[in-house]
Order: sequence, then structure tokens, then C-alpha cells
Amino acid sequence: MRTKINHVLLTPGVDQEKRIPFIPDAEIHIDGNRIVYAGKSGEAPSFEADKTIDGRGRLAMPGLCNLHTHTPMTLFRSVGSDLPLDRWLSEAIWPLEKFLTYDAVSAATELGILEMLRFGTTSFNDMYFHMDAMGEAVEKSGMRAMLGHGVVDFDESCSDLLPGIAFCEKWNGAANNRIHVNLAPHSEGATTRKVMERTLEEAKRLNVAIHVHVSETSKDREGSLARRGMSPAKYLEDLGMLEKPVIAAHCVWMDDEDIQLFAKRGTFIVHNPVSNLKLASGVAPIAKMLAAGCKVALGTDGVASNNNLNLWEEIKLMPMLQKGTTLDPTVVSPAQVLRAATLTGAEALGYSDLGLLKPGWLADIILVDMYSLHTCPCNDPESDLIYAVQGSDVSLTMVDGKVLYEDGVYTTLDASLAMSRTKKEAERIFEQANAKA
Repeated sequence: MRTKINHVLLTPGVDQEKRIPFIPDAEIHIDGNRIVYAGKSGEAPSFEADKTIDGRGRLAMPGLCNLHTHTPMTLFRSVGSDLPLDRWLSEAIWPLEKFLTYDAVSAATELGILEMLRFGTTSFNDMYFHMDAMGEAVEKSGMRAMLGHGVVDFDESCSDLLPGIAFCEKWNGAANNRIHVNLAPHSEGATTRKVMERTLEEAKRLNVAIHVHVSETSKDREGSLARRGMSPAKYLEDLGMLEKPVIAAHCVWMDDEDIQLFAKRGTFIVHNPVSNLKLASGVAPIAKMLAAGCKVALGTDGVASNNNLNLWEEIKLMPMLQKGTTLDPTVVSPAQVLRAATLTGAEALGYSDLGLLKPGWLADIILVDMYSLHTCPCNDPESDLIYAVQGSDVSLTMVDGKVLYEDGVYTTLDASLAMSRTKKEAERIFEQANAKA
């Protein structure tokens, strides 16, 4: 399939640029799943397209990467509101997760994917359970994802690591390389040293990344200091784990030494501002991390603690929280935010050809309506993109060269069916949990 997008305002994305670049009256040529041209219409080579998309009034940009979420938790949207993290988990979430099934995870994953596609997210990184169901949903949807079985281990049995290993061996590179995998120990506090050491051994053998929650709350940090005599970040270094690609979710309670360590090791930090605010976990020192050279990406976390998968909310909050907490309006530029939401996320997912719109790169592209009541008169496209655009302004979402969503229409999944299936499964889970209680 050869596709042309013409008459569009284009941002190729941000690599090392200090400002977000914009190219007016541009066009994009896509052959299969690759971009072959992205630039000024007047300089475009001849290109015979099977399909032409008129981009007038819209911005073409790289698709968003949601680097930390638990997609099947659409089942538990809004559950346990206004509780701190430890009580939220123990009182609201874990009693429900005991009744998860393959069918429940399948339905809820499809619902989550539909929501992400609607808001321009083209790839995501997930840690959960019943991962075969998630893999099949991603494959069916056309979405791009990195997936890992969440490992919890309190007794040194390491038994919970086995399904994660099996999933990696089965799914890595599946769906035309749209599915990557990782090993996903939950956190320092929810695992033993033995299982973490085994995780590192298997990550080296399988050549996969590691996805882990790090210093999400002050209790996480204090607990690690009491148990290990070191912070969660230093514990990962002590294990030798930071020699591998590590995706570290949250990183709210990091001191200067932790930040310098992650910068040195090239560890990917995933900022989840909405979830961290809702659970009163705190505000990660992102401005300090960026200044130190850390690789920062963005995530929504699960919808039970967000309560949606609209990454544009994280995009707006990322710079605003830093300006408010540092009392410096110059920290965290729009370019740094866009890079976090696109290219850095793509790198964390294991791609060296994703996150920018340039020849030879994968065609994960979204179109955003830039002429709306809340963006008019568009005096500053760079500022509008970060602070004014809403997720609902996304009009088209393309992954791997295929349009998966356009103007309210999904091409691979049935939204009504996914909603009804998820509602039915949620009702069953709550009934069983209430009967058990």
C-alpha cells in the first residue's frame, strides 16, 4: 500500500533541536510501513499513491508512545479513588485482580487500545497478567507494544518469573516486529533479590529490556533504605541490572545521586504525572533529570489511577509541574516534552527507526486538527501543541503504515463490542469479589 498525505503542516519530531520544527504545506509519502519522503510539497519527488489523505488544517507528527501503563485495568477505571497507593493496592485493586481471566484481559486490552488510538498513541509499554491475551489483542489491533508479565515474588520461589520467560520466548518480534517484550519485576519492594538476579540472567539470555517500578512513593524509598541499605535506584545498580536497558516507571523520590546514576547508565525514566498526583505520590524532579542528561519518557499508568489513557494530559502537565515547583518558567521546553512523548519512548521500546517522520523510518503517524476553538488563531504552533491541543483533536492514527483510526472510525477493532465485553467482565469480577468478601 502506497499512501500520500498532502497539504499538511508537518513536524518531523524532535531529536536534538531546541525548538519544535514546523514545515507548512508539506507532504508525506509512505510505501508499505516506511516513510519515503516527508518535507515541503514543492520539493517532493513524483509518487504514485494508492490512497491520498488530505491534511488541510491538520498537523502531521510522530505517534505518541505511552511508556508505562497497565492497559487491562480499564476493567477497574476509577476504582479506589482518593486512597494512597498502599491502601489503593491492598484494599481496592488486589482483591479484584484475583478474579482476572484470559477473557477479561482480552476485552479490557482491546478497550484500552481503542482509547489510546483515539488519542493518538501508536505504541505502549505494559506490565500485567494473562499476557497471551494482551499479545493477541495487540496483534489483532495493528497497534505497536512492548509487553511483559508482571513478576511478584515474596518467597524466593521465582515461580512468577516463569510465565514471563515463556511469554518473551513466544512473542518477541511478533506481528511484523510490532510486538517487543521485556521482563517486568514489579518493584524492589514486591520482589526478592533472588528473583531480581534471575531476572537479570534471563534478560541477558533473551536479550530483552527490564521494566520496573522505581521509587514511586516515599515509602518505596524508605522501605528500600531499611531493607537494602540503599535506594531503589542504587539497588538496581548493585544488582548489575542497569547494565541492561531498563525502563524505570515513576522515579518520583530520587535524590541527586540517583539521578546522576540513571543519567550515566542511560536508564529510561517514565514520568506519570497524573497518576502520581492522583495517588498523592509526589512530583518527580523532571527538570533536574533533564538537566542531568537523563532519558525521560511519558506514561499514563493504568486508568484506575489516572483515569484515562489520554497522553496529552501528561504532555501538558510535564512542563507545567516543573515550572510550578521550581518557580522557573523557563524549565522544560516544548521540544523536550515532544521528544519525551515520541522519540525517547520509541528508543525505550527498542526501535532505532521510530519516533521521527523521516525517510526510512516506520510510519507511525498521527494527524491533529490545529484549527479549533481552543487553538485559534494559532499564534504559536509550538506552544499550542503542548499546552492547547486536546486528545480529541486527533483525527487520524496510523501504525506501521496502516490507518487504524480516522474521524471516529476504527478499522481493526469493534469499539461497541469491546465496551460491552469489558463491562460484562467487570461486572463479573465485582460480583465474585463481593461474594468473596
